[in-house]
Amino acid sequence: MGNTWLMKLIPFFCLVFALAPSFAAAEQQAAEQQKAAKQMAESPAETISPNSFDEAINLARQGVESEPDSVKAQVALGNLLLQKGSIEEAGKVFDNALSINERFHDALTGKGIVLARMGRDREAEEMLQRALILNPNPVRTHYELGLLYEKKGDFAKAATEFKKGIEKYKQGRK
Repeated sequence: MGNTWLMKLIPFFCLVFALAPSFAAAEQQAAEQQKAAKQMAESPAETISPNSFDEAINLARQGVESEPDSVKAQVALGNLLLQKGSIEEAGKVFDNALSINERFHDALTGKGIVLARMGRDREAEEMLQRALILNPNPVRTHYELGLLYEKKGDFAKAATEFKKGIEKYKQGRK
């Protein structure tokens, strides 16, 4: 009887492991964003290979500087900062992106992730729910909502979000 809670979690962990392919998709998306940031920032006179996170972040910053009204450039920088663990700075970048376009789903998702990492769960949930409404490729958003619900101890809601993410991934969405 002492292990019944563990038995209840086994299906949940199966779902998490089934989501592993979406991690690869997220990594591929991050690599594409890094490449786009490099292309925006690179001039013919300079050849910088992003071998480190700092180089990639610098390239993304240059992309934002060259196109300050580009929401995609802001989101690329925000995602890199998130991956590096610079949560507060990423939050500011996502805020900038949302000031340009308050309905850009990737910026909403990024801001939701930032809020969740800062422990502001209610606001994070609201932001991620807003992102889901607008998001044509919601796998990451469902995953982040699942993590948020898991953190709150609501495993049924977490499992539902993970399942939705898996369904969307199987449909070929990101």
